[in-house]
This record gives sequence, C-alpha cells and structure tokens, in this order.
Amino acid sequence: LNIPTAPRREIVGGFSGANNGTTTKQGSKIMYDFDEGNSTGAAQGPFLNWHAREKLDGSMPSRSFSLRSEDGLEDVTAAMKKSVAFDLETLRTGWCFSNGTPGVAPEWVWNTTPARFDAAQPADRGEDKWKKGFSIRLAIGKDKPASWSQAGAGAWAGLVSLMTAVKADGGQGETAVVAMSDVQEIKFSKGGTSAPEFTFKKWADRPDCLKEEDAAPIVAVDTSDDEF
Repeated sequence: LNIPTAPRREIVGGFSGANNGTTTKQGSKIMYDFDEGNSTGAAQGPFLNWHAREKLDGSMPSRSFSLRSEDGLEDVTAAMKKSVAFDLETLRTGWCFSNGTPGVAPEWVWNTTPARFDAAQPADRGEDKWKKGFSIRLAIGKDKPASWSQAGAGAWAGLVSLMTAVKADGGQGETAVVAMSDVQEIKFSKGGTSAPEFTFKKWADRPDCLKEEDAAPIVAVDTSDDEF
C-alpha cells in the first residue's frame, strides 16, 4: 500500500479497557480515545466482513476477511495481511441488531462519541440479542475504499486490537496503516470465536478514494459466522 507517510505528532492517552477512535485536540496534541464498552446507521460500501468460522455455503473460509460489493464476495484476507489504511475519524461504535435476513439493513443505537460507550444495551427480542458493533472507513490499496461495519464478539475484539496498536504507536495522522498479523482464539463458557490481530505500520495521508463520499446501498450486517 503506497500511501504517502504523514508527519508524525504525539498521540496522548487512549486505551485502558474503556476507550474508541475519536480524536480530541489538547493544544498541539491529539488524543485517540477508545471506549471498549465493558460496563439504523448508514454505511458506504463495499463492505468488509470478518469471518470467524467458515460460511455455511462454503464461500468464505474461517478466520478470513471478505469484501462484498455489487460484483459479489471477494476474499481480501491477503490484502489485509499486507497493509490497509483506517480512517479513525469515521469510527462509530454502539449496539447493532440484525437477525441475518439478506438485504435487510441492521438497526443501530450509536454512542454519543466513540470516546465513551454510553448507549444502553436495548432489550433482547426473543432469542435475538443486540450486539456490540462499530463502523469505520478504510482503504484497501490506494483505489479500493470500504466500510467495516460489523457486530459480534470476534469483530469487536478485532477493533480493540486495532485501537490498542494505534495507542501503542503514540503518533498521529489522517489514517493509520496497519496489517493483520495474527488471529486470536477466544474461548467462552459455551463455545468461542476468533478475532484478527493488527500490527501498526505507519501514519499516512488520507487516500483520494476515502475523500469521495458517494452514496451507496445499505446492506445487513452479517453476524451469522462470527461465533461458533
């Protein structure tokens, strides 16, 4: 990913188990706060999706990333392992409800700011629960914009990894260039999931493909293969 490197400035504060990717200026310093949230939003396509397990139709393997566009589903795991640029200014977090019905947009209850996970979890609908989720824009290569808009434990843990890497670098820029470096296996009392882990590479200017804000169709968030 050949994106010009932006000037580095100090990044302050950030991630202590209750922080998100919005920026707060303090003099010449910028804080990237991130609320991990332990206590209907429109998104632009194409849409990035993390698959903790293999899709039921076999179209995507487990522990992989896909990109869904009008042309169909594309495996972009290899590209995510090289480098992608996340636009942290676009990060939103909150609660998402989707029963997985194809073509039906998910419902979102957004936090006031990514710096605080302040939205109360809505009541369950029968066996269907609202899940912690997020939406963020990124560039896969210089000319391929995407939105990672997803809910579920595996995807959320991936976002936590991303923001942890951002804080650890201690710098600042228009986009954070990172690479998927590993997969974390997460065990629950019943079942488990997996999550992508990211390594920070550099700060970079926002690529032109992320500056274009053309409208795009809204699709349902696919959470059916997030846990197993």
